[in-house]
Amino acid sequence: MARSLAKSGAFSTLYVIYGSAAAFIATLIVSNGAGAAGAGAFFQVMALFAMGTSLCVFGADTGLVRTMSAQRAVGRYSALPQLIRFAVVPSTFIALAVVAAALIYALPAITPQLEPEIRLAIFVSAPFLLIAAWMTLAFGALRGLGQTVEFTFLQSTVLPTLRILAVLLAVSFSGAVVYLALAWSLPILLVLLFAVLWVKKYMPSEPDLPHYLPRHLAVVSVPQASVAAPESAKSFWSFSSARGVSAMVEATLEWIDVLLIGVFLGPAASGVYGAVNRCVRVGAMVEHTARVVTGPEISAAIARADTVRARQIFVSATRILIAVGWPFFITLAIFGETLLRFFGEEFTIGAPLFWIICSAMLLQMAAGGVQSVLLMSGKSRWQLYNKLSALVVAVALNLTLIPVWGLKGAATAWAAAVLVDCGMATYQVYTKVGIRPQPTEILPTVTIAALLPGLGGALSVLLWGQSLTALLVYAAVIIPTYLLLLYRFRTAVGLEKFFTSLTRKLGR
Repeated sequence: MARSLAKSGAFSTLYVIYGSAAAFIATLIVSNGAGAAGAGAFFQVMALFAMGTSLCVFGADTGLVRTMSAQRAVGRYSALPQLIRFAVVPSTFIALAVVAAALIYALPAITPQLEPEIRLAIFVSAPFLLIAAWMTLAFGALRGLGQTVEFTFLQSTVLPTLRILAVLLAVSFSGAVVYLALAWSLPILLVLLFAVLWVKKYMPSEPDLPHYLPRHLAVVSVPQASVAAPESAKSFWSFSSARGVSAMVEATLEWIDVLLIGVFLGPAASGVYGAVNRCVRVGAMVEHTARVVTGPEISAAIARADTVRARQIFVSATRILIAVGWPFFITLAIFGETLLRFFGEEFTIGAPLFWIICSAMLLQMAAGGVQSVLLMSGKSRWQLYNKLSALVVAVALNLTLIPVWGLKGAATAWAAAVLVDCGMATYQVYTKVGIRPQPTEILPTVTIAALLPGLGGALSVLLWGQSLTALLVYAAVIIPTYLLLLYRFRTAVGLEKFFTSLTRKLGR
């Protein structure tokens, strides 16, 4: 039986907190072991791998989340294995083509300008694109089956832990980019195995419900138009292909600035910007987790034509995003120089970038799970247009501003792309889909999430400067106080169910 939304959110939050810390540690290991130039080369390989994985899957993972959730919600269990086949077969062929293209691209005759260490790293990591595609599809199936906790455990706990151990081994051995790329790729094999076993375990074996109606409606007459229709390969890929292009654009948006900085400013600058990028992406995982947890629930609510429930989920997700995301990005902006010093003294020149990027991320968190609502309501093409618009802005501004402003130009382009994407999605969800929170529903959370971290961080820096002492005092005083305030006013900020589930989990 699928867990409640609050309990799934609580479990997943614990795993994501761990995963965020693990991702930060892995980046620290690479940066300290390989230096700015080596880290820059590694980040470029990661960029190509991330974009390649998105192309291989081509949105089928999100297609599985949406369609499997909807078919489960109306009791059409026999359709689930077929939906997985719809996803796996075409994605496998796409992945094989992408692997072949990557290997050809890395040939000296094709790209003679490519640095030898990056070329060798592509050769060893490209075959893992197929494994990564299968793993991503298994993750999508787990989410579609309502097992978001298992998915988050694998993605945010098992995979990062294995990667930390592998990267540590690679750095201790030589620190060459090829070994780092191999260390990053190998853990995917084991995680894929766990994911497939869990998909088989949680696949429903019970017969379809009468008339394919939801359990609570099975004894009453409901117009069939209000119930999710059966899926065909055509309808599955009609949604997934649009989402696939969006996912490719998302991956390009995430990494295009790192690649272009490497072209214009060199690998050392790419390493500095990559460290900033990784720090910000740790916070962005909060939004990703909200999408993971709420996506199947929103899809099921929409499949039952229950817009009231869909709005409740959206408002709850928005509150959690603000409560968790705002303090993180405010802290990142205030203590950016201190945090980057952990990567190495040469990385601290990237500290001013946090103020530019984190300002945009605060607005993205305040928008709530608009991306999840768009996808789960079947508006994948709307999201595609949004992502394409953001990509145009990102590419144009990166090409224009990096040669003039350097790293700050890339940060400005990133912030502008985030605001374009988020602004368009928010307008569509609020006005076209008709789901939006009332200001009074999120204002208490905004007030606590902004004032305490902001004032506490500013006071710490004023007293102790950009130092480890300031950061430790801030962490020791402000973070517990903030959590206590949220817990004390959990009803007012709308997080009562979340805290109840979280404390039960911690108690166990």
